[in-house]
Amino acid sequence: MNQVKLNELVKSKTINIPLYVLRMCKEFNLTSSEMILLFFLYDKDGEVFNPKLIAESLDIDLLKVMDLVSKISDKGLISVITKENELKIKEEVFDLSPLFSKITLNLIKELNDNKGENTNIFDIIEKEFNRKLSPMECEMVDDWQKNNYSLELIIEAIREASLNGVSSLRYIDKILYEWNRKGYNKKEDIKKEFSNKEKAPIFKCDWLDTDEEL
Repeated sequence: MNQVKLNELVKSKTINIPLYVLRMCKEFNLTSSEMILLFFLYDKDGEVFNPKLIAESLDIDLLKVMDLVSKISDKGLISVITKENELKIKEEVFDLSPLFSKITLNLIKELNDNKGENTNIFDIIEKEFNRKLSPMECEMVDDWQKNNYSLELIIEAIREASLNGVSSLRYIDKILYEWNRKGYNKKEDIKKEFSNKEKAPIFKCDWLDTDEEL
């Protein structure tokens, strides 16, 4: 998802912005009063700036409202801009574009960070099997990488094992061996062979002849 589409999604308010702001209040350097005002302004994008109405609604002093608006604006979260209405009369309105842009950039950063974490094959396996890997298992994973098994292929083998209710790396190793022997190197290679076949386990294993789990 590119930045423009993500920004449009944020502006559409599909994402729970107040909840996200609450989670990011420290990063946005917001005080509790500033956060409350920002929540109040959440649905005021493009509306006329009326500090008196805000003061009455939040039961705070008018000067306090002006001070809070100024501080939030200085933090790059909102702005008050001058626009012409339908009657060609100039008026000040709230613009929450700075907030939406900042949230978009933070979401992109989070997505990129998560993507980076997901490339760690050890983390993927431990998360999938809900347990820590033994030293011997770590050596086996290292061997997969030394054998130039693609990350994509390893992930598919892990998923196949998980779908079959197996948390043995020997099982995954056998899957990878067979796929590599057939020249598979990516997900599309696997899908291509089985696209015209009845859905069935991609790899069958005779557990009577399989070594014990590591």
